[in-house]
Amino acid sequence: MKKIIEVSQLGKSYGKKKILDKVSFAIQEGTFTTLIGCNGAGKSTTLRLLAGVESSDEGSIKVSGLDPYMYDFNQRAEVFLIHENLELSVSGTLLEFVKYYREVFPRWRNDVFNKILKDRKISLKKKFTDLSRGQKMQFMLMLAFAANPKMMLLDEITAVIDIEGQKYFLEALREYVNNGGTVVITTNILSELNDYTDHLLLLQERHLMVNEEVKNLQKKFIVLKKTEDHQVFQHPKIAKIRKDYDGTELYLIPREVIDEDTHVLKFKQEYPPRLEDILTLFFHLKQDQYEEELVA
Repeated sequence: MKKIIEVSQLGKSYGKKKILDKVSFAIQEGTFTTLIGCNGAGKSTTLRLLAGVESSDEGSIKVSGLDPYMYDFNQRAEVFLIHENLELSVSGTLLEFVKYYREVFPRWRNDVFNKILKDRKISLKKKFTDLSRGQKMQFMLMLAFAANPKMMLLDEITAVIDIEGQKYFLEALREYVNNGGTVVITTNILSELNDYTDHLLLLQERHLMVNEEVKNLQKKFIVLKKTEDHQVFQHPKIAKIRKDYDGTELYLIPREVIDEDTHVLKFKQEYPPRLEDILTLFFHLKQDQYEEELVA
C-alpha cells in the first residue's frame, strides 16, 4: 500500500495558543485510522488541516502527494470532511441538496445513496434544518458514501447517532476501506471503534504520543487476571482496566516488563487487549508522571 497522507513536523497555533507542535505521521491508503485525545488536544484541527480547510503554521502536509490547502476544485472532491458541529443554513429540501452534491462530485453513485436512504429511512422532502442532530449526521454520511471520495475525514460522528445507526455506518466504513478508501476518524469513545481500527494516533499536550498499527500495538501489552494477590499488581507500570465476565479484576502491563517473569504466567490471559485498555494504561502512566512533577 502507498502512503496517502504524509505529515511532517506539523505546527498550528491560534493566537498565542499552540495547538499542535512538531506532529509527524503517515497513513497508508485503504486503512481505517482512529485519532484520539482529550478535548482540546488538536484532533479537529488536524482534520481541518488534512482537508485543506486551514493552513498549517509550520511543517508540511501532503495528501496524495499535494498540499491540501492548495487543492483546486476538482481535487477537493477527493476528500470529504464531516464534523460534529455541522450547521448548514440551507432553505431547500434534502433532494435539492442531493442534486447539488451530485454535480460537484464526479464519481457520484445514485445506487449507493438510494440504498442507504432506503435503509435509514430519511425523507428527502424534509429540509436540513428540520432534521435532528443525529439525522443531519446520517444524511451527511449518505452524501459522503455516494460521493465516493478517496478519503473521508470524520470528526466525532458517532456521538449523535443512535446505536443501530452507529453499527450500520461503521460497517459501511469498513467496507469502504476494504474497497480501497481511506478513513480518518476522531472519537472520545474508543470502544465503538475497537473492531474497525487499523491504525491508532493519540494526540496529547500538542504532541503525537502514539502512532502505530493496532495489531503491532496490541502485541506490546499483556492482560493479567487478578485471581490472587501478587506483587506484580503493584507494579508502577500496570493499570486496572476493567472486570472480566466473572467479576475478577483485569490489569494491563507492558509485555517488556514481565516477559521473562515465569511467576506471573498464571495470571496471563491469551486474548489481546482492547484499544481502550491500552489507552487506560497510557493515561494512568501520564497521571503518575503529573503527580511526580507536582510533588517535585
